[in-house]
Amino acid sequence: MRCAAVVLALALSTEAFAPAPTARTTTALSAAGHAVIVQNKGGGHGEIGFHLAKALSEKDLTVKIVQDSAAKKEALPFSKYGDLPATVTVEWVDTGDAAAVEAACGDAATHVFDNNSKKPADAAPIIAAAKKSDAFYSFVSSAGMYTAKGMLKETKKVKDPPTGQREVEMQLETELGTRWAAFRPQYIYGPYTNKRDYLDWFLNRASRNLAMAVPADAQQPVSVTHCEDVASLISSVVGKETEAGGEIFNCGANKLCSYDDVCIAAGKAFGQEALVTALPPDTKTSFPFRPNAEGFAVSARKVMTTLGWAGAKHNVLEDIAKDGFYTRDFLALGLEKGDLDTSKDGLELCQNLEQDYGARGVHL
Repeated sequence: MRCAAVVLALALSTEAFAPAPTARTTTALSAAGHAVIVQNKGGGHGEIGFHLAKALSEKDLTVKIVQDSAAKKEALPFSKYGDLPATVTVEWVDTGDAAAVEAACGDAATHVFDNNSKKPADAAPIIAAAKKSDAFYSFVSSAGMYTAKGMLKETKKVKDPPTGQREVEMQLETELGTRWAAFRPQYIYGPYTNKRDYLDWFLNRASRNLAMAVPADAQQPVSVTHCEDVASLISSVVGKETEAGGEIFNCGANKLCSYDDVCIAAGKAFGQEALVTALPPDTKTSFPFRPNAEGFAVSARKVMTTLGWAGAKHNVLEDIAKDGFYTRDFLALGLEKGDLDTSKDGLELCQNLEQDYGARGVHL
């Protein structure tokens, strides 16, 4: 059956879209703060280092990015490092060389942000450097470790045996006491991201007037978070080290929407009604989010109440609207052109798809 288009997204206040203040925010550490960001070569978290460096600079910290040399300098976001503030420096290092990583981190940091480690061995030299300078260690972990479904709090069950990222969290607790915090991001979008599938999947189909095969009733909640909001959330640890110490925080937008909302917004971006059709729950297809009936969305309440994070300034539904920046980029890249492979969409499993298409004057 075709899913009912019920909009569940919470209305955002006009303040949420107000321009960010140009004046820098003074932190408890002020200009004495020095942050080191150990940045991976790309992937789902590849853009965080760039945006985090900007966010920390706005808090009057000097910043050094220790960048995995395996990254392609001509690729985004690494090709944009020259646009960073003058208070940010970049050192390219083989992150497989523990001694080189420890040396690059130095012994003068007040904060270390680890956006590289996937297992304890990766984190070991960064931990060693943090100990030397008594730096507060913030680890970019992953919400992918949750086995729970629906709305996810930090206390929800995670995979057992533990994932590599969970092992790093456990290692930090053992070695650093309360001088660490972990942040678990979920679905990230925005400028210079390495992974576009989360939103392109919907725009690709909407731009071609094709069906969007969504698991269950499409009313599941999802938190799709702009990378600038991810950076803002993670940087909120600065000045709140005591409150953050030894804690784990979900990292995602505080304003949620449903799968159906994303479908509807994508359709409106191209001046049409979204053709949303239902897949059996838990069917593995090309759909970019988890296909269970309950959804998979992280709650940001803890980081807001504990660290005072003000919440997301971006709204994914606005960003994929007709005049939204993401849709403009999608069109500028010419992604709406050409044939689209939907062979893994699971359309053959959708009920009444032929009738839905026929009602729209589209023939299969």
